Amino acid sequence: MMERAYPVVIEKYGNRRLYNTTTSTYENVKSLAGMAKRGESFVVCDAKSGDDITRSVLRHIVSEEEKKSGRDLLPLAFMRRLIGFYGDAMQEMVPAHL
Repeated sequence: MMERAYPVVIEKYGNRRLYNTTTSTYENVKSLAGMAKRGESFVVCDAKSGDDITRSVLRHIVSEEEKKSGRDLLPLAFMRRLIGFYGDAMQEMVPAHL
């Protein structure tokens, strides 16, 4: 598979529909999870405001995957430590480390 030089743009509408502007098809959280697992690059934008909401959609996917598998990928202790880094001098270093 040839890697794209730019990410696929997914537009999220008020009715919670996710529209893939590259394929002109509607996606769902499951199909976006599949794209992420295959290493496909995508961004999700609010169709009305144009805001980048990729992070919140990815958090939702992680939550759904954990629910589906019945296993937590991110232990509570890890999430608490991660939250503790916000506003800390380490906040700048954490993304590079992860």
